[in-house]
Amino acid sequence: MELICEKAIGTCNRPLGAGEALRRVMECLASGILLPGGPGVHDPCEREPTDALSSLTVQQREAITHSAQHALRLSAFGQIYKVLEMDPLPSNKSFQKYPWSGTDKEVGPGHLLSERGHRSRDTV
Repeated sequence: MELICEKAIGTCNRPLGAGEALRRVMECLASGILLPGGPGVHDPCEREPTDALSSLTVQQREAITHSAQHALRLSAFGQIYKVLEMDPLPSNKSFQKYPWSGTDKEVGPGHLLSERGHRSRDTV
């Protein structure tokens, strides 16, 4: 794992934040680098080209690739908390009132949605 992280992060031409570094490692794994026929991960300590992950079965390699692809999808849709197995952070996004609902809901800073779906300038 250290070799993959070093290659994925070390080959970037600029410093990366933690989130960007995690995404780059996941993108590397999701690309199929571990799959049979892929480039694999070469052990830099060996003189001869040696796959550092030769102990992994094909099924394990496919599972890692699939998990990384799924993690990227979750991240792209704002659900990184599921990948990290933590509670979601509180959202500060605006929400709307549905026409069948009897209550007003905030739709933007200082705006309410009226009964007919029009914005009013009332503050919440």
